[in-house]
Amino acid sequence: MRKFTELTNTTEETRGVIYDVFATYNIVIQDSKRSPALEMIQKEYDYLSLPSLEDKEFNEKLDKELEKKFNVSLTDVVEACENDKIFLDLVAYVKK
Repeated sequence: MRKFTELTNTTEETRGVIYDVFATYNIVIQDSKRSPALEMIQKEYDYLSLPSLEDKEFNEKLDKELEKKFNVSLTDVVEACENDKIFLDLVAYVKK
């Protein structure tokens, strides 16, 4: 399994953006009162169309956005997160 820092077709900058997005989703899953953090990330990375966690097509939309903007799949990112044991609440959410 690949580490997060070894994601194929990514640069340090793109991994940083993915890291920020995944960290924010993970925080909101842990405590829904922190949902304003997701709004802040959406403003900072306004070129991304980030789905709401309540969206029934969350996985499909996030995968499409990752593929379109960064040429990396949600599956690859989730596997890297599992390998590094980071964002495990989001990983569980995506896998449910």
